[in-house]
Amino acid sequence: MRGFLVGLFLLNLAVLAWSWQQAGQKDHADIAPMAAVAAGPGLVLLQELETPLATRRDTVAVASPSAPVMELPSAVVKPVLDMATTMPEATALPAAACVRAGGFESEAAAERIAKGLRDEGSTVRRLGEEVGVTTRYWVMLPPAKSAAAAAPLLERLQRAGVKDFYLIRNGENVNAISLGVYSAKGSAQRRVEQLRGLKLTPRIEEITLPRSRWWVEFEWPADKTEDAWRRLLPTEMRNLASRPCQ
Repeated sequence: MRGFLVGLFLLNLAVLAWSWQQAGQKDHADIAPMAAVAAGPGLVLLQELETPLATRRDTVAVASPSAPVMELPSAVVKPVLDMATTMPEATALPAAACVRAGGFESEAAAERIAKGLRDEGSTVRRLGEEVGVTTRYWVMLPPAKSAAAAAPLLERLQRAGVKDFYLIRNGENVNAISLGVYSAKGSAQRRVEQLRGLKLTPRIEEITLPRSRWWVEFEWPADKTEDAWRRLLPTEMRNLASRPCQ
């Protein structure tokens, strides 16, 4: 009987010791998370070892109050389309007029026109020469047998007040009397009619002569009227057409 009581007493001591051991482990488990929170995110708890490290870091990053989300003011962010539509449309500038005036009798005549154009703000692009042939109409009295035989005709023309005549001294028309060379056949014909009124018999001879004509190409400013450059040209050239410069 005494042995049974001693055994029962030892059993109670073992149960009490086991209860104290379990209570100590629970207190340690409760204190560990608190220490982990106080120590910061660098301390890993034993029960978190089964959780992937990346998952824990993501959780801390999302929950961290030290990284607030910044939002831009709505007035700063504007769609690209809105800014494009506010751009002003390009307006076409008026084009300058380019003109080529030709038919000047000499380089000096062309240069005088070019200078006047420059003085008015024009840009003279080119100045050049055209070489070719032209047809002229030569009015003359037929050749006499000699210079002495032509003398009475010369005196007669002088007394009648006729101008611009002379005795041809050489060539195939030697001893003929020249009465003028005309660019238009109509002008030559009027001269013939005038001399026929003096009882003379002139003739018209068509001849081909070398021709050298000068031209000027210039650019007229867009802010000036075309009437200004037309007034600078000879009368017969004032109806020339202009074109946009390229």
